[in-house]
Amino acid sequence: MDVLIVYGSQFGTTEHLANVMAAALSPTHTVYVRHARETDRISGREIDLLIVGAPTQMHGLRLLVRPFLAGLAEHGFREVAAAAFDTRGAGSVEQTGSAAASIARRLERAGCRLVKPPEGFIVTDLKGPLAEGEEARAVAWVLDVAAAATPLGVASV
Repeated sequence: MDVLIVYGSQFGTTEHLANVMAAALSPTHTVYVRHARETDRISGREIDLLIVGAPTQMHGLRLLVRPFLAGLAEHGFREVAAAAFDTRGAGSVEQTGSAAASIARRLERAGCRLVKPPEGFIVTDLKGPLAEGEEARAVAWVLDVAAAATPLGVASV
Protein backbone atom coordinates (compact mmCIF):
# COMPACT_ATOMS: atom_id res chain seq x y z
CA MET A 1 0.00 0.00 0.00
CA ASP A 2 1.27 3.50 -0.83
CA VAL A 3 0.92 5.86 2.14
CA LEU A 4 1.35 9.63 2.16
CA ILE A 5 1.85 11.39 5.48
CA VAL A 6 1.46 15.16 5.23
CA TYR A 7 2.21 17.34 8.22
CA GLY A 8 2.45 20.93 9.35
CA SER A 9 4.89 21.64 12.16
CA GLN A 10 6.08 24.80 13.84
CA PHE A 11 8.49 23.50 16.49
CA GLY A 12 9.24 20.04 15.04
CA THR A 13 7.14 17.81 17.30
CA THR A 14 4.47 17.04 14.71
CA GLU A 15 7.16 16.44 12.08
CA HIS A 16 8.90 14.05 14.48
CA LEU A 17 5.65 12.17 15.05
CA ALA A 18 5.01 11.92 11.29
CA ASN A 19 8.46 10.35 10.87
CA VAL A 20 7.83 7.93 13.76
CA MET A 21 4.62 6.84 12.04
CA ALA A 22 6.41 6.46 8.71
CA ALA A 23 9.08 4.29 10.29
CA ALA A 24 6.39 2.04 11.77
CA LEU A 25 4.69 1.61 8.39
CA SER A 26 7.74 1.36 6.13
CA PRO A 27 8.54 -2.34 6.71
CA THR A 28 5.27 -3.32 4.98
CA HIS A 29 4.24 -0.24 2.98
CA THR A 30 5.74 2.39 0.71
CA VAL A 31 5.61 5.60 2.75
CA TYR A 32 6.13 9.21 1.67
CA VAL A 33 6.42 11.95 4.31
CA ARG A 34 6.00 15.56 3.20
CA HIS A 35 5.63 18.92 4.86
CA ALA A 36 2.41 20.56 3.66
CA ARG A 37 4.52 23.19 1.84
CA GLU A 38 6.04 20.41 -0.32
CA THR A 39 2.82 18.91 -1.68
CA ASP A 40 1.82 21.12 -4.60
CA ARG A 41 2.78 18.46 -7.18
CA ILE A 42 1.45 15.38 -5.35
CA SER A 43 -1.47 13.50 -6.86
CA GLY A 44 -3.79 11.24 -4.91
CA ARG A 45 -4.13 8.89 -7.85
CA GLU A 46 -1.17 6.80 -6.69
CA ILE A 47 -1.93 7.02 -2.95
CA ASP A 48 -3.89 4.35 -1.07
CA LEU A 49 -3.82 6.01 2.37
CA LEU A 50 -3.48 9.68 3.28
CA ILE A 51 -2.58 10.67 6.85
CA VAL A 52 -2.56 14.37 7.72
CA GLY A 53 -1.34 15.93 10.95
CA ALA A 54 -0.73 19.34 12.47
CA PRO A 55 -0.26 20.94 15.87
CA THR A 56 -3.34 22.31 17.58
CA GLN A 57 -2.91 26.07 17.74
CA MET A 58 -5.52 28.73 18.56
CA HIS A 59 -7.94 25.98 19.63
CA GLY A 60 -7.52 24.26 16.25
CA LEU A 61 -8.29 27.32 14.14
CA ARG A 62 -4.72 27.98 12.93
CA LEU A 63 -4.26 25.00 10.66
CA LEU A 64 -0.78 24.70 9.16
CA VAL A 65 -1.98 22.19 6.53
CA ARG A 66 -4.92 24.27 5.28
CA PRO A 67 -3.49 24.99 1.77
CA PHE A 68 -2.86 21.28 1.15
CA LEU A 69 -6.35 20.34 2.33
CA ALA A 70 -7.96 23.00 0.13
CA GLY A 71 -6.72 21.27 -3.04
CA LEU A 72 -7.43 17.62 -2.21
CA ALA A 73 -10.35 17.01 -4.58
CA GLU A 74 -8.60 18.76 -7.48
CA HIS A 75 -5.47 16.65 -6.92
CA GLY A 76 -7.27 13.30 -7.12
CA PHE A 77 -7.70 12.41 -3.44
CA ARG A 78 -11.45 11.76 -3.68
CA GLU A 79 -12.25 8.27 -2.27
CA VAL A 80 -8.73 7.84 -0.84
CA ALA A 81 -8.64 6.28 2.64
CA ALA A 82 -7.59 8.91 5.17
CA ALA A 83 -6.92 9.68 8.82
CA ALA A 84 -6.07 12.79 10.83
CA PHE A 85 -3.87 13.42 13.86
CA ASP A 86 -2.64 16.35 15.87
CA THR A 87 -0.26 17.25 18.64
CA ARG A 88 -1.73 19.25 21.51
CA GLY A 89 -1.37 20.12 25.15
CA ALA A 90 -2.83 17.98 27.91
CA GLY A 91 -6.49 18.47 28.72
CA SER A 92 -9.84 17.77 27.17
CA VAL A 93 -10.56 18.64 23.55
CA GLU A 94 -12.99 21.25 24.88
CA GLN A 95 -10.05 22.93 26.64
CA THR A 96 -7.38 22.55 23.96
CA GLY A 97 -9.25 22.33 20.69
CA SER A 98 -8.31 19.80 18.04
CA ALA A 99 -6.54 20.36 14.76
CA ALA A 100 -7.22 16.67 13.99
CA ALA A 101 -10.98 17.22 14.14
CA SER A 102 -10.66 20.18 11.76
CA ILE A 103 -8.46 18.16 9.42
CA ALA A 104 -10.90 15.22 9.47
CA ARG A 105 -13.82 17.49 8.53
CA ARG A 106 -11.85 18.90 5.60
CA LEU A 107 -10.80 15.41 4.47
CA GLU A 108 -14.43 14.29 4.43
CA ARG A 109 -15.57 17.43 2.58
CA ALA A 110 -12.94 16.71 -0.09
CA GLY A 111 -14.38 13.22 -0.56
CA CYS A 112 -11.76 11.23 1.34
CA ARG A 113 -12.89 8.14 3.23
CA LEU A 114 -12.00 8.41 6.94
CA VAL A 115 -10.97 4.99 8.23
CA LYS A 116 -10.53 5.97 11.90
CA PRO A 117 -11.62 8.89 14.08
CA PRO A 118 -9.15 11.78 14.44
CA GLU A 119 -6.51 11.28 17.14
CA GLY A 120 -4.50 13.65 19.31
CA PHE A 121 -1.07 13.10 20.82
CA ILE A 122 -0.01 15.03 23.89
CA VAL A 123 3.01 17.32 24.16
CA THR A 124 4.41 18.43 27.50
CA ASP A 125 5.03 22.03 26.46
CA LEU A 126 4.33 24.37 23.56
CA LYS A 127 7.58 23.36 21.84
CA GLY A 128 7.40 19.70 22.89
CA PRO A 129 8.51 17.08 23.56
CA LEU A 130 5.82 14.43 23.33
CA ALA A 131 4.54 13.17 26.65
CA GLU A 132 5.79 9.80 27.85
CA GLY A 133 4.20 6.92 25.96
CA GLU A 134 2.85 9.04 23.10
CA GLU A 135 5.28 7.73 20.47
CA ALA A 136 4.26 4.15 21.24
CA ARG A 137 0.60 5.15 21.17
CA ALA A 138 1.14 6.84 17.78
CA VAL A 139 2.77 3.70 16.38
CA ALA A 140 -0.17 1.56 17.54
CA TRP A 141 -2.63 4.10 16.09
CA VAL A 142 -0.98 4.33 12.67
CA LEU A 143 -0.73 0.54 12.37
CA ASP A 144 -4.44 0.35 13.19
CA VAL A 145 -5.17 3.04 10.58
CA ALA A 146 -3.22 1.11 7.93
CA ALA A 147 -5.04 -2.13 8.80
CA ALA A 148 -8.39 -0.35 8.49
CA ALA A 149 -7.39 1.09 5.11
CA THR A 150 -6.22 -2.23 3.64
CA PRO A 151 -9.03 -3.84 1.64
CA LEU A 152 -10.07 -7.26 2.95
CA GLY A 153 -8.25 -10.05 1.22
CA VAL A 154 -5.41 -7.83 -0.02
CA ALA A 155 -2.05 -8.54 1.57
CA SER A 156 0.37 -5.71 2.33
CA VAL A 157 3.40 -5.47 0.08
